[in-house]
Amino acid sequence: MANQNGEKYGFTGLFPIATNRSDDLRAFLRTLDDTHKYPRGSPFSHVPIVHMARLFVVDRLAYQGTPAKFDKLKSDYLAFMCEFDGESVDPLVQAMVSNIPDEVGTIWGHCLSFPGTRRRDQLSAYFERCQLKTTLFLADQPEASVNEILTALLCRRRLGDFIKQIQANPPSPDVLRRDFREMWQSLQNQRPLPGDL
Repeated sequence: MANQNGEKYGFTGLFPIATNRSDDLRAFLRTLDDTHKYPRGSPFSHVPIVHMARLFVVDRLAYQGTPAKFDKLKSDYLAFMCEFDGESVDPLVQAMVSNIPDEVGTIWGHCLSFPGTRRRDQLSAYFERCQLKTTLFLADQPEASVNEILTALLCRRRLGDFIKQIQANPPSPDVLRRDFREMWQSLQNQRPLPGDL
């Protein structure tokens, strides 16, 4: 199925930007990696179903040279690509509005026909109208959720640190067994957040 791979959904959308709003939007997009404002690296780190999100402004198409024709866009576009846990656009819109409503309003507020964030059904319909069909959506772990991947990465990191520690100072088998069990037990209740690792 297009856009879907296992439990993941791949969204690609082109949102027409209102006249003379591209520079302001581009400037705002540059602030989204400000670690003072977003200590975990991005506002999308606060959206728990998002694996990856990318936004950029398309203001012209590359000219391929003769014999190609020069293509001119009717407007500039906000390109938004996102991989998330879900089966449609609805969970993404719901999660973004619930977790980063100000950023959603500011980003898409630069775009034509943006319905605002109050009516999520209208916002979902807006995203669907601007969506491009993703025909080849590859995901390295299509059945794994954001939480499962983050937990696996944390376990891998902690196990690696544990191995380095015991290689540097090899303990007795009893101490090794005890320390490993303590390390493993401590991981059972830890749930890292996006951007923490």
